[in-house]
Amino acid sequence: MKPVSVDVMVAQHSPETAGAAVLRLNAADQKIVASNGAAGSLLGIDASELLGIHWQRALGVVAQPEQALSRVISAGVRSVIPPTLLRPNSAAEMVVGGYLYPEHDAGQKQLVILLFRLGVDRDQLFSRPVGSSDVLAVLGLENSGDEQWHAADMARRMVDIRFGLQQIVPAKEDVGMPRSSTIPIALRDVLLEECHDISAALLSHLTPLLRGQAKIRIGLAQGDEKASPMLALIAANNALLRMQRTATDDLVATSSPDDVLFLGTTAISTDGIFSEDGTPGSQDYLSALSEIDYDPQHSVEYLDNMVEITLRQQGVIAAAVYRRRFDDGYEYVTGGVSGIDAAATPLRNDKQLPRALRQAAQKVTLDKLQTLDHISVGRSKCMIFALRLYERVLGFVVLQYAPECMPAEDGFTLGVTALHHLSTELSLAAEWRQTSEAIVQPGSVVPLKPIEQRIDGYVGDNMEGAIDQAVFLAQLDVPVAIIGPRGTGKLYVAKVIHQESGAAPDKLIAIDCREFRGKKDALSRISRELERSKGKTLVFKSPHLMNSEVQLKLARQVSTRVLADSNPPRYVPASRIIGLFPDSLEHLVRRGELQEKLASAFSAFPIRVPPIKDRKRAVLRWAYKILSQEGERRDRKLTGFTPDAEQAMLGHEWPGNISEMRQCIVTALDRTDKEWLTPVDLGLFKGLSPAGAGRAEKRAYLQVAVEPPSEDSQYAPTTQEELSVALGEALHRLREMDAVLPLGAWLDDEVVLAVYDRYRENMRAAADFLHTKPRNLSRWLPKIRARERERDDSSLWQSPQKLIRRWLKEAPSLEVPPQRQMQDILLSHVVSQCADLGVADRARIMGVSTPTYQKRVQELSQ
Repeated sequence: MKPVSVDVMVAQHSPETAGAAVLRLNAADQKIVASNGAAGSLLGIDASELLGIHWQRALGVVAQPEQALSRVISAGVRSVIPPTLLRPNSAAEMVVGGYLYPEHDAGQKQLVILLFRLGVDRDQLFSRPVGSSDVLAVLGLENSGDEQWHAADMARRMVDIRFGLQQIVPAKEDVGMPRSSTIPIALRDVLLEECHDISAALLSHLTPLLRGQAKIRIGLAQGDEKASPMLALIAANNALLRMQRTATDDLVATSSPDDVLFLGTTAISTDGIFSEDGTPGSQDYLSALSEIDYDPQHSVEYLDNMVEITLRQQGVIAAAVYRRRFDDGYEYVTGGVSGIDAAATPLRNDKQLPRALRQAAQKVTLDKLQTLDHISVGRSKCMIFALRLYERVLGFVVLQYAPECMPAEDGFTLGVTALHHLSTELSLAAEWRQTSEAIVQPGSVVPLKPIEQRIDGYVGDNMEGAIDQAVFLAQLDVPVAIIGPRGTGKLYVAKVIHQESGAAPDKLIAIDCREFRGKKDALSRISRELERSKGKTLVFKSPHLMNSEVQLKLARQVSTRVLADSNPPRYVPASRIIGLFPDSLEHLVRRGELQEKLASAFSAFPIRVPPIKDRKRAVLRWAYKILSQEGERRDRKLTGFTPDAEQAMLGHEWPGNISEMRQCIVTALDRTDKEWLTPVDLGLFKGLSPAGAGRAEKRAYLQVAVEPPSEDSQYAPTTQEELSVALGEALHRLREMDAVLPLGAWLDDEVVLAVYDRYRENMRAAADFLHTKPRNLSRWLPKIRARERERDDSSLWQSPQKLIRRWLKEAPSLEVPPQRQMQDILLSHVVSQCADLGVADRARIMGVSTPTYQKRVQELSQ
């Protein structure tokens, strides 16, 4: 049998392999016995010089990829070659992939290797080099729905995901441009273990964008100062591919040497981050676009840079950008013409553009732009590219090509990814928006809430009644003890007392007893402040830390209102005296820290301030107020927190209370220059799930069954479970009274009022939570207020009323309206407890008509 040349063998395969570098190895010693010209070009050596060289030395494989390729060649079966880093002696570092299959020639087994250079280079990743302390992540999107996406749909979704990532990754430039269905991310100066929490925050932020139509996974790998960053990228990509190609529920995985066991024998599929999209120069173009500084207030400068980059692409000799007007016409924005020797120059007047380009722009119609991404214009060597944000047309780009260029074949074209990226960026500029709608940040799950501006004083938090007590005691002339853990806002309560007493703001004097240098210093300072305290409020912070003699002397002056060491005796001027204590007075006395007489002087009207973890409704109010204060102090515009950041703050215990929260927010602001804060900025990840907000992690039944119960675990019913029991008890008592009351209508009323109060009478926010429209809510409220007396006077309704408000204080956004959820619970009790009642009476208890009741029972049974 006459051996077939390698070039002939390649030509006999599909066109995809026509440009491949081909090596034929002897299976016994794994040395090269034949190669084609493309192999020599790839490796930077003459093809004849490769003969007789072992494949490892010829390819220059290193470290981790060596194991993958070695396993494939050792197996000697038809398989895919996973992305592999090559460092041949005569060529630059590169990443390749390909295929291997065995053949027999004259009775000897040979291995044929086809190699393709894959598209990601080190310089295309990020604007800043990747260091050894950085972790590389590769995010991959996979369709999990019934509807298959077209390539254009995938490209648009990846751009949306990239903008979502830029909201939560500290530096925007650390998010690479999309490539196929993947995006590279650099996580700077973090440990690999920490990246799992960060990845969970990323996925929790992004998952609601997909609405269950797709799944996102992230592969992670640590950089190495002794190795190329491309090795870390390959390792992260392998971790992603391993998750995608094995039936696993994992959404985040760290690279492992075992990844190649899965990849080496996997059927032909995409190569993850190294996939090609078929558009010449597209990835270089996207990288150049991502490096342009963009200010929505100066969108023309951004487009000037975009035009300059576009004019450098293959075959392009002129470019222009047109913006849609309010009358659905189009106006010229900027453009440029490139000469053979001249640099591209932005043109402000379209009369300077080539005539053919201007004529092509005049033929554009809105119908075509809404349905087509690119439009060829006859024989004019021009092509139109739509700037469209889904159904909304913003404008278009016109490119004119050189006479010898075929635009659809060898000329540069704006791909869907580039067009969607440009459209999303331009949509933030006021002159590119067609409506007066509020700006929604690209990639946002929900619009970011503005910083709270309606809170009176420091923050609108009653602190479980502490503020009400403070307002009452402000009218009495008695010493007051304010008790609470560190950082709970005790000084704020003292300020409320001072403010409500009518005194001037500068008349509040805070005396920090921790700062006294000794007994003498404490006595002189206290004596001086008491003598000139007329009309003032003296606040003693941590007086239990003072010397015992100083405590006793202060106790005598507070209790007798007589100044110490005064002869003749003089009374303390009319003033208010407040003490701030970290624990109850009894505990401080028992531990020997507080003198009993000083405790007695302050014990008449103590105000207890609970820790912030027991005031979940106040967590976000304090957080937004602190953010507002820090923004003013730094003269910096701040929008607020992302929804995931709010969820993480609600899940955090805040052992340091408000002081810890302030430090956390200050540190986060030092980390980022964005207008909003994310869980990554705050360093808080509790309560976040890779599957998205509010989703529990699934575990197999047998896994749960065999797990031993925790020794210190204690069952605590949820508020919703308590509410279900309370509704059942209320219905039982109603049956005992042999009465019929509209419990269902009351239930709806309480849900609406609780949500309305939760959002502090913000009609739109409350309506969104209730899955209705603001006009419906405004129509319901008068009727609900009219039934308020009837509900409040019913003793059987008191417990459900409190539990409804407690549940809706902290409930996350629900997939079904909360009214319907509560109605279903009550209806199940009515069905089980009221079987002996007529249908009409059961309908009256539910507060609905008889046909509606029957319909709901049928739906519940199904």
